[in-house]
Amino acid sequence: MGRTDGLYGAVQRGLVKEMLKLAASNNKKNIVRAFELAEKITPDNHKGEVRFVREKVEADHPALNIARHVLDLNRACRDGFINSFVFNALLRGSQKRQDFTRREGIPTPFTILVSPTMRCNLTCEGCYAAEYSPDSDMTTELLQSIVDQANDMGVYLFTILGGEPFVREDLFDFCGANPDAFFQIYTNGTLLDDDKIARMAKIGNVAPMLSIEGDEHMTDERRGRGVYRQIVETMDKLHDAGVLFGYSATVTKRNWRMLINDAFVDPLVTRGASIGWHFLYMPVGRDPDTSLMLTPAERNEFRKGIDRIRSTKAMFPIDFWGDAPWVKGCIAGKHYIHINNEGWVEPCIFAHFATDNIKDVSLKEAFGSPFFQEIRRRQPFNHNLLMPCMLIDNPHHSREIVAKTGAHPTHPGAEVMLTELRNDLDRYAAEVERVYEPVWSCMHPPKPE
Repeated sequence: MGRTDGLYGAVQRGLVKEMLKLAASNNKKNIVRAFELAEKITPDNHKGEVRFVREKVEADHPALNIARHVLDLNRACRDGFINSFVFNALLRGSQKRQDFTRREGIPTPFTILVSPTMRCNLTCEGCYAAEYSPDSDMTTELLQSIVDQANDMGVYLFTILGGEPFVREDLFDFCGANPDAFFQIYTNGTLLDDDKIARMAKIGNVAPMLSIEGDEHMTDERRGRGVYRQIVETMDKLHDAGVLFGYSATVTKRNWRMLINDAFVDPLVTRGASIGWHFLYMPVGRDPDTSLMLTPAERNEFRKGIDRIRSTKAMFPIDFWGDAPWVKGCIAGKHYIHINNEGWVEPCIFAHFATDNIKDVSLKEAFGSPFFQEIRRRQPFNHNLLMPCMLIDNPHHSREIVAKTGAHPTHPGAEVMLTELRNDLDRYAAEVERVYEPVWSCMHPPKPE
């Protein structure tokens, strides 16, 4: 019996219950006390994050309202979030991941991204996944094997993508059969009818992230007429059902200003969105177009806009590139991996290259492969952590890694970022460096000799 499964685990569970009692009082002092207890049982390598949130709550930061929002979820969703995410993924899982790393000599991801299908009911402009084959869904047996192997490594957080995950009729049954895990599911939201939302509210360990591109015009322009109204109606229903949810946006040259505008953000806060994921448009997938990419100067303004929202709103937005300094640069192949519908193990949802298929090797073998070892050896790819990406900020690294390890494209056309777009991305990376070097120098001035 491991340390986390015996007396230590029992003590943790007891403290988690006490934390819930304190936090449920809706009293700021008690919520702060709950975070103090959380810090006590959090592994040393994550105590700083808990302390950071506690200090924000003490200072009346909007994070206090985010904590209260979690407590307003229906009981199944609140307990599911606490047990599968807080207790398993953060607390119990952290110790298991440390034990695995010491035992096996390789790091362990915090989350695993899986696309069990690439089928979709929409045809969105610029979809990063559009060139994967929609003809072969991952079997439920293989999906279960991935979750089982990940649990053994200490991974309990899974991000489900596609395609549109909810075209899989078995997805709710699968999530319900794995109550120890927490599933963050990226969805276009159009298939979440009343029955599916009721099931989600009952299962408790599922949090949908609804794709939205800005206002009605922006969203319908990219996703199809009437999609925006379906999304906001689904958000309202999720809120009424007490289901934890957030949103996801592809950030392009057309919509970046809107995504950091109060007129867009405030209604989402009112509707109950707790988290917002923002991914820069990447020229991969359907009709790659570098003109849709934000300029480096626009990226910097967007980064500052996200930071403003995070500091002033009762919602936690994430800029997947601009927030890289918080996690010391690129986390692909280190803190997360992506397994596509055919089983190919990729370092990132935008890096469509692989050397191993999960049908042929174990999760441990895939994560410890020379391909992922080479990626981790080079991370961070740049001393400037505002330039984290090996594809658009440091493209020479992606070309060298693929050439050295023999990684192959996982669908036709994936190689265009290394070939046809090579010169465009080299020029883009040079401009990123020109814009971001003085920004980074101001954030981290050189130490006097």
